[in-house]
Amino acid sequence: MEQIAALLHKYPELALFLSIVLGHVIGRFHYKSFGLGSVVGTLIAGILIGILAKPQLPDLLRWAFFYLFLFAIGYSIGPQFFGNLKKEALPQIALAVVVAVTGLATVIGVSVFFGFDEGTAVGVFSGGMTQSSALGTGLNAIADLPIPEELKAKLSGNAPLADAITYGFGDLGLILFLTVFGPLIMRADLKREAQLLEQQFAGGTPSGSAVLGARFGFRAYKIDNPIFAGTDVAALEERYAEGRLAVQRVKRGETLLAVEPALRLKAGDLVVISAWRSALADFERNVGSEIEDQELLAIALKTAAIVVTSRAAHGKTLAQLAADRDMARGVYLESLQRGEEFLPREQWIVVERGDILRVVGAPADVDRAGRHLGFVERDLSKTDLGFVAGGICLGVLFGTLKLNIDNVPLGLGAAGSILVVGLAAGWARSRFPVFGSIPEPAQRLLSDIGLIVFIAVIGLNAGPHALEAYQHSGARYFASIFFAGVVVTMVPLVVGLLVARYVLKMNPLMVMGGLAGAETCTPGLNALRQASGSNIGALAYTVPYAIGNILLTIWGPIVVAIMYAIRS
Repeated sequence: MEQIAALLHKYPELALFLSIVLGHVIGRFHYKSFGLGSVVGTLIAGILIGILAKPQLPDLLRWAFFYLFLFAIGYSIGPQFFGNLKKEALPQIALAVVVAVTGLATVIGVSVFFGFDEGTAVGVFSGGMTQSSALGTGLNAIADLPIPEELKAKLSGNAPLADAITYGFGDLGLILFLTVFGPLIMRADLKREAQLLEQQFAGGTPSGSAVLGARFGFRAYKIDNPIFAGTDVAALEERYAEGRLAVQRVKRGETLLAVEPALRLKAGDLVVISAWRSALADFERNVGSEIEDQELLAIALKTAAIVVTSRAAHGKTLAQLAADRDMARGVYLESLQRGEEFLPREQWIVVERGDILRVVGAPADVDRAGRHLGFVERDLSKTDLGFVAGGICLGVLFGTLKLNIDNVPLGLGAAGSILVVGLAAGWARSRFPVFGSIPEPAQRLLSDIGLIVFIAVIGLNAGPHALEAYQHSGARYFASIFFAGVVVTMVPLVVGLLVARYVLKMNPLMVMGGLAGAETCTPGLNALRQASGSNIGALAYTVPYAIGNILLTIWGPIVVAIMYAIRS
């Protein structure tokens, strides 16, 4: 064991990546919907390896990766954040604000009661509210406090320790509240509420398949039925509009004809159509027999991610978009994504600015849909790294602006400023898609690797301090942190539920989805999906998720400033 410790101490980069590997192993263990996840798993693994090897890693490493994470998070939620600042979203915004403010007040209350320092307080907050970014912004604020370096080191060690102690129940407590305690308080059956909501949103139209659903096919047919001889392409497509039929090719003899709405078909013509599979069967019965012609069927297909920026598309349902033949002809939807969540592909789903529609169809059809809806991400592998670096530079500069009140530095700091710049950058990209390309896979990579490396370094540096804290303070101190975390987790949920259900009059399932979003807890939303048997709760998740990400992240330095003022 001594040899392993010496090896990890000599090669801190080995300790760093080993923490990430072991953290993901720990994060893979789940019981039903509950699991620690890779972030908390990496923190725990980092603390244990830090206790064993005491590796030395530079502070700049963790902050560089944390800034990448913050910018990517801000960039990804920017369009949803600004796009949802409207009257219809006010109840969900209010719920997120209530949960965030209650969480801030609760952590200050329990920290004063137990006599926690600034580091422990921000760790209890980040763990209890399941918001790891608050840990980073809080540590950033601790580094700016006018206190000796030795005390800064102690506070910086207490924060991740408190986060690790409280995060587990933060996740588990939220899941239990969303699936058990919350419905009991409201006397609500989540599955029944999901069915009622689906019927309400559908407005009497049948639910189930998405109007632009991906269950489509390309087939070639010979026009046999003389009734259709003389019918033009537009009329044929109109007849099968419900099946989203589009004529892709027409061959007459040995000649491929240009497909136009006014083109009249003749008996014996060979046509290639795309449509729902149910429509294809009906087409063969009534129009003509299917043929096998590989050359005729060799139509290029294009899959693309279309980012919605058009005012004309914003606020319309999928059914309304599908009915616009000028836009949707020959285009089929594979998925609809808002932020990090995939929404149901139902007829009544309302499309909003910043949504990502993944579609498939002939290249010309996909490009036409992109022009109507917003813009097509042309190269999903290209990331404008200069834009990322420039945004982080701007955030660091803004972070130097501080207001000193009674020797307490107040300001967003570098971390908070980078988040705000990321928000503005993501919004600007959605409005003016000519610069700053960061495709969604790259956003996920930047946020994932940025947070996980930051957490690993935090754990490795905090490991020796964790052992010292246990030897000095004992198990009672750790128990008080855990109990404080339970209070910080549960109180905002109860207050948020009461306000949302009985003041804002929100539907019970939407209340639960909003609470999961307000605490930015994706495992909680997944548990809600299983409990309700529906994905409709995700509709209430996205707006509070955007608001919660911002407020809870900014609360990190606020907690530090308030506790410093109280302790001073």
